[in-house]
Amino acid sequence: MVSTANHNQIAVLSSQPAAIGRLFLTVEEAAQRLGVTAGWIYERTRRKAIPHRKLGKFVRFTEEDLRAIVEAAAKGTMQ
Repeated sequence: MVSTANHNQIAVLSSQPAAIGRLFLTVEEAAQRLGVTAGWIYERTRRKAIPHRKLGKFVRFTEEDLRAIVEAAAKGTMQ
């Protein structure tokens, strides 16, 4: 059974804005949001054609990265 103190703490933590909890998106999440395949993402990150972050061996994206990718595609400046 969850004590009242723990229950209140869980409620407070779960009410935090999503932006604080998720700073980076995975390749799969970015691909889904952009409507492309993970392969498309990986190919362009290898060529450094789209903005991304490397966290060790992991490729990650911020909301700003995704906006820049969409803007470059809309302008026709994506490589």
